[in-house]
Amino acid sequence: MKIIKIISLILFAAVIIVPLAFFNTETDAISLIDNRKLAENPFTAKGDITQNIQNYVNDRIGFRDEMITAYTVLNDKLFHKMVHPSYSYGKDGFVFGAGMSTSKKSTDFVVAFADMVAEIQEYCTARNVPFLFVFNPAKPAVYQDKIADGINYNREWVDLFLAELEKRNVNYLDNTATLTKLRENGVDGFNQKYDANHWNDMGAFYGTQAMLEQLSQNCDNIHVNKLEEFSQTEELKTSLLASKFPIEEYVPKLGSKASVTVRNKDYLGELERHPSYQGFGYYVNHSEDVKDTPKVLVFQGSYMNSYGNKFLMNAFSEYIHVHDYQNVLDFPYYFNIFQPECVIFEVAEYTFTNQYFDYQKMKGLNYNPPLSALEETMYTCQDIAIEDLVVEKGETLTKITWQTEQTYPYVWMTLDNTYDMRKVEGGYQITIETQRYEAAADLLKIYSAIS
Repeated sequence: MKIIKIISLILFAAVIIVPLAFFNTETDAISLIDNRKLAENPFTAKGDITQNIQNYVNDRIGFRDEMITAYTVLNDKLFHKMVHPSYSYGKDGFVFGAGMSTSKKSTDFVVAFADMVAEIQEYCTARNVPFLFVFNPAKPAVYQDKIADGINYNREWVDLFLAELEKRNVNYLDNTATLTKLRENGVDGFNQKYDANHWNDMGAFYGTQAMLEQLSQNCDNIHVNKLEEFSQTEELKTSLLASKFPIEEYVPKLGSKASVTVRNKDYLGELERHPSYQGFGYYVNHSEDVKDTPKVLVFQGSYMNSYGNKFLMNAFSEYIHVHDYQNVLDFPYYFNIFQPECVIFEVAEYTFTNQYFDYQKMKGLNYNPPLSALEETMYTCQDIAIEDLVVEKGETLTKITWQTEQTYPYVWMTLDNTYDMRKVEGGYQITIETQRYEAAADLLKIYSAIS
């Protein structure tokens, strides 16, 4: 009996001591089990110190991921209950993203978002550049019959948003209908389980097809992909994305055959992007099928970053994409640099939050009108001394700052083209490609709107 007590005591002590011995003190640690950054030093973090300590210990305790996995699997096997922090069960074995199906949006935010999209379209239209806004649905929108009982999935805000786009004459595509029809035709645009928060390769292909078809109504020489242009296979997935939760599911896999030059590295070190949303790509397609297609600038989220890239890469001679979250609010900055011939702005249903699109900044947008649209009495050419210009020339991009204490409604710079300058501390600034600057630096002029 004494030996049993000693062994029990040792085991009990081990359960406490071993996890503490493997306590995770790594800086900027990311948990694969719930795909997030773990709590940092509780004594330097903001907020209640007691709660901070509790969060830190809960996140950093040794074997945390293994314990969560074991608990999750046990609940699944015994009670068919999903207790994973990132996922939830629906009906018939379907898995959905936890919490995404019930999120509500304020009317003010939805209206501000519609205003923002309209402002971007107006900017493009005034410069004779075709524009398309794309709304991609969350998985529950297409599989509402698979949502678990008791969940109130309400999309009234989507109807409001699309109505607001209609009021503003925005050229938009709602891919909810595309993916719903696809399912009716026997093709699943979302997996049953794997990556529950995004469409799969088939959904991305047909969703992109709809984008290309609609864009072709306003933009010449669009190459609309064909399914046979991609290799078609299946891939076995044995766990949920960013999770150790075990599954066994074959998912569709489409592979691009395009011959592409990747120019990402030319820009990455010099191109401004939001620190949390750094996604960027620049692809030049050498296929004969797309040699006359336009250069496209795409502001896109995780649907396109994860699955849609290859389909747009296959469809355009030059395909440039920027992670849309927060970055799209600085739209003229990217437009000036890349001088696109058409523009696409794509968002997923569940990204309509302040985390991804700052409400106050959306409310304050006021992009430059084209200088060519103004009468001569509405602007003046500035007499600029060379010392008033700060030129920071990089390998790919050149930043030009006009130092002035004056404030103007709008400011433009002309070189080989007309570019919009943005207000910065101490003056106005523009970023353009270095080769453009070098080719026309002697033609540089600055114009300002008259108040």
